[in-house]
Amino acid sequence: MEHPPTLSFRGIVVHGDKRGRELGFPTANIAVTDHAALPVDGVYACWVTFPPAATRHGATISIGDNPTFDDVTERRVEAFIHDFDSDLYGAEVEFTVHAWLRGMFRYESLDELIEKTAADVAASRIALALPAQHP
Repeated sequence: MEHPPTLSFRGIVVHGDKRGRELGFPTANIAVTDHAALPVDGVYACWVTFPPAATRHGATISIGDNPTFDDVTERRVEAFIHDFDSDLYGAEVEFTVHAWLRGMFRYESLDELIEKTAADVAASRIALALPAQHP
């Protein structure tokens, strides 16, 4: 079976609302100039590199308008980079989508969002340990 081409996109790490940090999942907010290069809204397991470095890290990314928060109206890319704790502001990053995890949903409470985010990160770690899965 032939697999579809790998989807990759780049962006610059910018300051965000710092909600991820408050929820226990600090995210890198990514300014993407070519929104056409992005997959549909949802949560994904991805590989991330910091060009020109070739070292890659696993990441769980969210693409969409954060429906749990009413004040977010624009499409955003937010990445929780697994096992990584460094200042990336202003850095260019490249993401390679490995697996789709789920669509975007509005959660009724922050506790529900935190619980689902923890499950997303666990699913992302599992997906990145296995060969790519294509629907």
